[in-house]
Amino acid sequence: MTSFKSIFDHFNLPFVKQRSIQVLRWGVLLFFVVDVFQRSFMLDICYGPQKISPPLNQRGLSNYLLNGLDEGGIGLAITIMTVLVICLIGAILTSYKRTFTFIAFFAAANLVNSTYLLNSGGHHLMLIVLFFLGFINERETKAGNWSNALNKGAVLAIQIQVCMVYFVSALYKLLGDSWMEGSAIWHSLMLEEYSLPIMNQLIDESNFVFIFMTYFLLAFQLLFPILIWLRATRKWILILGLCIHAFIAIGLGLLDFGLAMIAAYAVFDESICFKLFRNRSC
Repeated sequence: MTSFKSIFDHFNLPFVKQRSIQVLRWGVLLFFVVDVFQRSFMLDICYGPQKISPPLNQRGLSNYLLNGLDEGGIGLAITIMTVLVICLIGAILTSYKRTFTFIAFFAAANLVNSTYLLNSGGHHLMLIVLFFLGFINERETKAGNWSNALNKGAVLAIQIQVCMVYFVSALYKLLGDSWMEGSAIWHSLMLEEYSLPIMNQLIDESNFVFIFMTYFLLAFQLLFPILIWLRATRKWILILGLCIHAFIAIGLGLLDFGLAMIAAYAVFDESICFKLFRNRSC
């Protein structure tokens, strides 16, 4: 009974993650600005009559709300891109944070769902983050009301989602031979689509560095969902994560996924983004 009471008491406490949510909103904005910029050079491939992702031809209310570009439409796509960026900025600058964020979520969902063959895991993570951000208004922090409890619940949901990304990814890696043999990173860097030319020149199949990197990444993904909740290890696990996802973004060329994960880290502690080199604890 005491444990349940402590849980309810937590949701009645004042909301104190205003800075974290502000940083997260800026991170989400950066992700989608980069994404919209990339899509603007591929409008015909993404949303033209012969777009690369074939129409799903699904019916129902959810299809009209979340996949309105299923059959393409370049003009509509440009309009939705504009609405998305404007709403994300509005959610940062105005007090109508929930309204603007939910509109941004539906706009982003339409852009992303119609290009399902081109998306990375970062797109899906950002959609989930946007959905839960729609329940948060960091300006409403008064203890004991529904809005404050909603803020806390949504933050917890985003944190759990990030942990699930690592946990599920690690489970799949444990079932893969290349990860258990220690050659997964090497194989990834050997693919031209997932590496930069300079990386290919540095690769040696027997190089101990890449074997170590493979097992280190696997251990990181398994331990992150545990160590992130411990104050003593939170700062260091986030710093390691920033380095790993910077490597994924640059070394493997997966800029979308790297940006998405780095942006999502703000929900744990914004100080990692702004005060990394200052003498402050998490």
